Amino acid sequence: MSRFFLSAHANRDLDEIESYLDKLPKGPAARGAEAIVRTLHSIGKEPYLGAPHSTLTRMLGVEVRSRLTHPYRIYYRLGSATPEIIAVLHTARDTQTILAERFQ
Repeated sequence: MSRFFLSAHANRDLDEIESYLDKLPKGPAARGAEAIVRTLHSIGKEPYLGAPHSTLTRMLGVEVRSRLTHPYRIYYRLGSATPEIIAVLHTARDTQTILAERFQ
């Protein structure tokens, strides 16, 4: 069983992605949404497979990792038994600035 928690920021990110995908043809939109869902469940099952982010880890004081689901990167923190998804951002965005603003 996979378990993960979505932060308020991640929920908003997913709402924005859903709004964008709704404008695409059904096939690509469904594949994109399914890929994100699969990755979220994979994080819940195997959280340590993600790439570590030392800068974010220092900033938040808890281990932060990410997984790529092209073209999105899913960031999550490991501070308890359940990974917390903290952001789902398109890779073309300035993710460092966005995350720094969110977690100052």
